Amino acid sequence: MRCLLLLRHAEAVSHLLTAKSDSARALTPKGQEQAASIGRQLSTLDLPSPIRVLCSPAIRTRQTTQGVLAASGTAASLEIEEGLYSATADDLYSLIYATPETVETLLIVGHNPTIGEFACDLLGPALQSARFSALYRSYPLAGLTVLGVQGQWLDVRPSTIQPITLIQP
Repeated sequence: MRCLLLLRHAEAVSHLLTAKSDSARALTPKGQEQAASIGRQLSTLDLPSPIRVLCSPAIRTRQTTQGVLAASGTAASLEIEEGLYSATADDLYSLIYATPETVETLLIVGHNPTIGEFACDLLGPALQSARFSALYRSYPLAGLTVLGVQGQWLDVRPSTIQPITLIQP
């Protein structure tokens, strides 16, 4: 079974505390620890290889990705995907559908509300379970939804996803 991982970036510097653009906001020290925590927890999963990572170009998503991969010891193919910064759910489906069939695990690192809405859409009735109920309120910073994919990447839709877990720092 393939794995689809949806990760929201970790805590970043507030808009009010920086004169830089939104995309230039960096992780706070707490955000760096959140990313490392997710990486440590991710290392306990038996993810099928090869692993492909699609990351938004924003500084906070790149730093989150680097922190997660470093703490997990995961070897992955990392690609900066410009469209992830302002992606819609349809954009995420397009990225998933374009994933080569040789990829066994796909990690998408992006922003809310898209990551949270997309995870909720794919989870459907599983949102009522204790494991995923936290997503009803909001998608947590550095939250990682782990989903099983039966079949090919072109088959990804709510009815074909197997909810596995939600990892939080």
